[in-house]
Amino acid sequence: MGDIATPEFLNELQSLYPATAKYVDGDWFLAASIAFSSSNCPDAVPRVLRHALDDLDKLPDTSYEDRKLLVRKMRDGILKSGLLSGYPKAINALVSLYEATPEELRDTEPLRDSTRSKEDDATAGQAHFDLAYGDTATEIRSMLKSIYPDLEHFTISFGYGYVDSFTEVISTKETTFATIATMIANATPSRLEWHLTRAVYHGATVEEVRAVREIALRIALKAGVPLKTEVPNI
Repeated sequence: MGDIATPEFLNELQSLYPATAKYVDGDWFLAASIAFSSSNCPDAVPRVLRHALDDLDKLPDTSYEDRKLLVRKMRDGILKSGLLSGYPKAINALVSLYEATPEELRDTEPLRDSTRSKEDDATAGQAHFDLAYGDTATEIRSMLKSIYPDLEHFTISFGYGYVDSFTEVISTKETTFATIATMIANATPSRLEWHLTRAVYHGATVEEVRAVREIALRIALKAGVPLKTEVPNI
């Protein structure tokens, strides 16, 4: 379904996100690539990449570092989204993204510290989980442990520890954007309202949060995702 990502539709999505001083800080491409991945439209992801890189190349002050960061943000956002949408979707999107990425912009080594101990992953995961869920963190962790202890361990040590606590590519604010885009495009918005408000807590403007929500919603509708409940707004 890559054909839904027409230049006109991508321009429409891009126009929804507030203008930023630096192109790579305008997270329309992050939200769009994640929403296409979560909507099971992996072939649309390279079109987002090419559209964004073309935009960058038209700017007089674009550097290699800008282009590299743009690709990394898309890649890490999709990786993080896989925890919610499922890794088959994330893998398919990342394969499509890899094939479309110029060789000089590909990474050949892990960005995360793969030698970090399990204890350090768990510590980092608990800190990031607490940051994400605030006063409700203890209650939610207890719920996860009660329904399946392995789920609680996986969530804290791997999901929030190894994966989400890494914020050198996409920030905590942008990681929350990834959660929002994934939940909408995956038709699982049960706790979306919480994450919309937490994005503001993590530094996003209300306009940015609404833009991410709208980008994901328009992609989901275009992709035919069955949204059975109303999508909350902020």
